[in-house]
Amino acid sequence: MNVIRRVMPLLALAALAAAGCMLTSGQFAVTYGLPDPIIVNSSVVETFDVDLNTVSEYNDHKDQIKRVEDMALVGQFTNNGASDGQVEVWLVRDPSQAIGPPQQNGTRLWGPLTLAGHASEKVDWDRSAALFDGRQALIDEVKGDGNFRLYIVTTGPVNVTVTKGSLIVVVGAAV
Repeated sequence: MNVIRRVMPLLALAALAAAGCMLTSGQFAVTYGLPDPIIVNSSVVETFDVDLNTVSEYNDHKDQIKRVEDMALVGQFTNNGASDGQVEVWLVRDPSQAIGPPQQNGTRLWGPLTLAGHASEKVDWDRSAALFDGRQALIDEVKGDGNFRLYIVTTGPVNVTVTKGSLIVVVGAAV
């Protein structure tokens, strides 16, 4: 009986391989480090371009991406001012056309994160998940060319510093 339990799965795998139906899949994490530090105040919108093709995990598997499993924007967010404020991150798909406020031709990706005056918050994976708003826009970019622009926008008279920031995307791939 014990031999049958061992042989049956092996026979099933052999049959799949013989039929040319060998399935291999897996997940990998793409971690894109943000500029450090990022300083944003109420009168300036901070922008930076993201090129996932510069991350080897993405570049090596981009043709095999089947789905985006999860995502996070993590880092230390510090409000250097005395007033309360909010932080949002916007995604613009085509950086060459991103002129003006991101609200004109972008998608709010994340936020708002509310920070009290002189407060600091370490945004981890779980906290970030609650702040993701434009998941589909990021999924489309990850499955597309991997190039887009992020805008960090604040509301209120605040001065925010972001340190140790990263955009992390967990991708499911199949070969």
